[in-house]
Amino acid sequence: MRQIVRLFLVCLVVFSCNKNQFNPESAYDSSTLNHANTVLLETVMEDALSPPVASRAYVYPHIAHYITLSYFYKDSLVDLTGKLNDLENLDEPATEDAHPELSALYAFTNVAQKVVFSEHYIESLRDSLTKIAINKKMPQEMIDASKSVAKLITDQLSKWIASDNYIETRTFDQWTSTKLPHNWRETPPDYVSGLEPHWDKIRPLLLDTVGGFTPKPIPEYSTEPTSDFYKMVYEVYDQVNNSTQHYEDTAWFWDCNPIGTVHKGHMMMVIQKFTPPGHWLNIVNQVSKKENASYLKTTQAYTFTSISMFDALIDAWHLKYKLDLVRPVTFIQENIDPEWVPIIQTPPFPEYTSGHSATSASAAGVLTAIFGENYSFRDETQLRYGLKSRTFNSFKEAAKQVDSSRFYGGIHYMQGVKEGSRQGYYVAENVLKKLMN
Repeated sequence: MRQIVRLFLVCLVVFSCNKNQFNPESAYDSSTLNHANTVLLETVMEDALSPPVASRAYVYPHIAHYITLSYFYKDSLVDLTGKLNDLENLDEPATEDAHPELSALYAFTNVAQKVVFSEHYIESLRDSLTKIAINKKMPQEMIDASKSVAKLITDQLSKWIASDNYIETRTFDQWTSTKLPHNWRETPPDYVSGLEPHWDKIRPLLLDTVGGFTPKPIPEYSTEPTSDFYKMVYEVYDQVNNSTQHYEDTAWFWDCNPIGTVHKGHMMMVIQKFTPPGHWLNIVNQVSKKENASYLKTTQAYTFTSISMFDALIDAWHLKYKLDLVRPVTFIQENIDPEWVPIIQTPPFPEYTSGHSATSASAAGVLTAIFGENYSFRDETQLRYGLKSRTFNSFKEAAKQVDSSRFYGGIHYMQGVKEGSRQGYYVAENVLKKLMN
């Protein structure tokens, strides 16, 4: 009897010790990274960053997270140093006492605070990560070591980030429209100056040169109804005039205007939404949950997709301000119907090529390589705005719908979206060639 009692007590002690012992594999999983990404998306939306600036706010935290994690999983994650432009010779951290995922997540928050305005949201995220560690019984020494690893990496990355020419472009001249009929001019309802006219001066991450993509030539400007240019514009006019609920719902589903305005008399309201790259990062979130993807695969999806979209927007913005093409609303109101308005609000920058199409194709190309050619998924991003979820049979099908949505919405010519899509896949191929081959 005494032996049985003694055995019971030993088992109880062992069980109690194991219960209180920290299990490093159970501390963080891909759901934590998804939450961190969601906090970043919400912060960028709160700050109302434009699509190009938002792409920068998304990509650098994910790069910091990825690079930090790669020092712990060298056989599973490709080394980005030496591949990303101007990023070389980082001092390697001492990782033996640190926790891989916590170190990477701390690096994510460190960099995120440097690229957003509403830093308190990121600070709260960092506190929640620490709380998880404490609740999981992670030793304080490991938490401190993880912070040290993150600091070493982010201190070095901060210098590289600061050299991307973003700060310098904040001081460049605003864009002044030429007022020539074939060029872009400020569009209703807000008549805002051209957005980020110098974005092509930002250092790309993997593109060797900006402007390497050659689009199909724009038809010669003409107001003659028989001309190719007039026909290209009239196609938009006719589409909007004969729109159906299906077309309008599609336009609104992919609207992704971070600073849309609604005017009622003397009142103006601002509606904030995810940017185009933000919408696609939310798709990564949903797909990783559906797939129950590993932490490493989720990391790869976020990082490679955000890199591709960042470069696509730089390249698209280069063409926009180089070709300086008039928007449909301007040509139509001046030459066809002065009362005509598009379904969704025209963004304040030149038309050619479509930035949303380039962004979406660049994301679709990368995600197809990671999750598969015919990967079916449901996108619930717009439920918060009262729009139904949509199911797609592939990422490329979703990107193709983006192209149609800009045409349905009356803000792009069909040629502009088709060439934007080609541009996005051109960028994606460059990313895949350098990071996955």
